[in-house]
Parts: sequence; structure tokens; C-alpha cells
Amino acid sequence: MDASVWVGAVFGLAGTGIGGALSIWASVMTQRRQADHEREGQRQARASAAVEAVLTELFEIQRDARRAGPDSDTRRVALHERVLNIQVLMQRVPDAALRDRVREAALFLPLSPAGDTRTWEERRVDRMYLCADAIACLGAYLRGEPMPARVSRISEIRTLWPHPDIGSDRDSFIYESEE
Repeated sequence: MDASVWVGAVFGLAGTGIGGALSIWASVMTQRRQADHEREGQRQARASAAVEAVLTELFEIQRDARRAGPDSDTRRVALHERVLNIQVLMQRVPDAALRDRVREAALFLPLSPAGDTRTWEERRVDRMYLCADAIACLGAYLRGEPMPARVSRISEIRTLWPHPDIGSDRDSFIYESEE
């Protein structure tokens, strides 16, 4: 055999080896991308399920706040349980700004700062405002829209509290009723 046949055979084998290696590499990369895509889809599904559960809790809190009459122990305990559920569920939401805003609103629902002069009726109306704000933010998240601006009453409620970063991920705590 002459040299050109050997050279052709070597290049043929080398080409086959390189082609096979590239094919295997492409398959591995495709599988990794698919696995990443599947994980992201699962994460988004968990976040959406959590947001929907939080919306349910907020609608229940808002419905309860619309009822006439002062707070009872039963209503306070139910509110604290719902707030706890919201705080836990919001941990699944990947959007930090949304997490902070909803968790902060939920935290303010059952609490009154020291020296709070609002009547129970005013606190009840403020609960409805807090719920409406959180519901609007969660709805915008589900639709892929930017978060709406805070209404002035939410900002006023927020200024009742002396701690500026209460409710954020960094300074997070879950309030639990003593009852």
C-alpha cells in the first residue's frame, strides 16, 4: 500500500473519532440543558403554587376583615396562622422584591406598633389595604408584569413602624401569637 492510502485511512479514522466524540459531547450538553430547563420549570411551578396559596390566604384575611365587629380570640388566632402560612410559602418565591413586599405586608397584618392610636376599625381597614396591596403584587407576578406602586395608605402604615427593613429576607422573622 502506498502512503496516500495510509494517510487517507488515518484521516478517516481520526475524523470518525472526532465526529463520535463531538456527537457524545453534544448529547451530554443537550441532556444537561434539558435537565436545567426541567428544574427551572419545577421551581416555577412550586413558586406559582405557593403564590396561589398565598393569594388564598390573603383573600381569606381580607374577607374576615370585612366582617363587622371587633376582633375575637378565634379571629386573631386564625389571622396569626394565616400570616405564618404566608411567611413560609413566600420562601418558595424567587423574586426577592416580591418576597419582601408580601412578607412585610403579612407581618403588619396582626401587629400594632407601640403607641398605635388607631381604633380597631382603622386597623381592620388597614388590613384590607395591606391585603389588597399584596394581592396586586402577587397578581402582577403571575401575569409577568412589574409590581405596582404602593398606594399612599400602605406607605403611611409602613411609617408607623420604627424599623425600616422589617420583613426583609435579611432581617426575617416569623411572628407567632402567644395564644
